[in-house]
Amino acid sequence: MKAILGIVFILLFVVCGQVLAAPTAKMLIDSTPDQDVLISLDQWFAEHPVKEGQPSRGDKVYESPRCSVTLLTNKDPLPVIGRHIHLTTDEVVLVYKGEGEMYINGQWVPVKAGTLHVCPRGIAHATRALPGKELWLISIFSPPQPKGTNDRVMLDE
Repeated sequence: MKAILGIVFILLFVVCGQVLAAPTAKMLIDSTPDQDVLISLDQWFAEHPVKEGQPSRGDKVYESPRCSVTLLTNKDPLPVIGRHIHLTTDEVVLVYKGEGEMYINGQWVPVKAGTLHVCPRGIAHATRALPGKELWLISIFSPPQPKGTNDRVMLDE
C-alpha cells in the first residue's frame, strides 16, 4: 500500500509540476518581450555604455499595458531630463549605482545606490549625476507613457 501511495504521489508531483511550470495563460501575455526577463544589471550596464559625447543613455527593457522598465545611465551633472511632470504615469526610480541628486518636493536632494524615489503623476522631478560621477538608474512607469504622445511636460523650457 505504501508503495502504491508513493507512486501516486510521485506521479501527481510530476504531472502537477509540469502543469505549473508550463505557461497556462498565453491569452494574457501582452508584453514586450513576451516572456520572463532576467537581467544581470552589472553586465547590462557594462554592455550598454553611454556613447562618447553623450550625457546619458536610456533603454526600455520591458513594456506591457500596465508598466514599462527603462535602464538609464547618466554621466553628466545636467539632469537626465530637466525638471518635468508626467500627465498620466507614476514613476519609480531606483538608484542602482553611483551618486547624484534628485529634484524632490522643490529641492535637489543627494541620492546614492539603494535610494528609491516614488513620484506620482503631476509632481515635478528630475535626476542628475554628481560632477565626475556616473549614475545607474532603474526607472519604472505605471502605466507606461502613451505611445505616439508625450505625457511629459517640461518645466524649465
